[in-house]
Amino acid sequence: MISTKILMKAECFFSKARTLIKESILSAELTDAEFVPYVQPVYKADVIVGGEVLLRILKNGILHSPEKYLSAMESCDVINDVTCSLLSGVKSYFEGYAGALPNDFYLSFNICARQLNSPRVIKEVTDFNETFEDRIAVVLEIVERGTMDFDDFALESMQQLTASGVRFAIDDFGSGSSCLKYIEHAGFSTIKIDSCLTVINNGSLVYSTVLDAILMLSKNLGIDLIAEGVETEEQYQLLKQKGVLNFQGYLFSRPVSIEHFARQYL
Repeated sequence: MISTKILMKAECFFSKARTLIKESILSAELTDAEFVPYVQPVYKADVIVGGEVLLRILKNGILHSPEKYLSAMESCDVINDVTCSLLSGVKSYFEGYAGALPNDFYLSFNICARQLNSPRVIKEVTDFNETFEDRIAVVLEIVERGTMDFDDFALESMQQLTASGVRFAIDDFGSGSSCLKYIEHAGFSTIKIDSCLTVINNGSLVYSTVLDAILMLSKNLGIDLIAEGVETEEQYQLLKQKGVLNFQGYLFSRPVSIEHFARQYL
């Protein structure tokens, strides 16, 4: 009879093999591709306060959405290459930017929880934060896809970055199964309400009671809220009446190139 230890070793071996195969396929698909930063503005009332940096993949002269690659990238080390590339590219652009920036302006970057275990990612975030100290704040949006889980090392990294001025947000809140205990004790400053909770029907918010609960939670914890997926004026007004102050969505702007973002919105 095969022992449990042997079975565990075999599973570990095949898991690593699957990861290597996945990375090889992904690397082949992304050969000669360029990771391009696009930015979608975030508004407080009618004033721009920041922008979310989003990935676009440039291959053979055509820009592609990263959707079909995201799951594979997040399961292997390629996601760290992407994040570091975006941080470095945006830093290089704004280092030479001579225009004025709004007060308390920030740029946010999406990461998954396990990336807080990557020394390369932590270094790029730290370099970005130190480069733009008192000029551009950096916010890390922890993606809630699936289950949000932090080990001790990730939590320690998060605490150290928070102490240096880096802010953290929960992205797509309401779309996954994040553990609520992290909101109070892990250092989050912002909750981004997923677009699935901001939809309207027949002139009213479909998830009105849920939004009331999220607003109460944010008020009790002193955490900012951003409503994602705001596409119509009616939706915007209903969310404002609820007490939501910060907004992001096609009503304000689609994601645009970093040059367009600086020229049009700053």
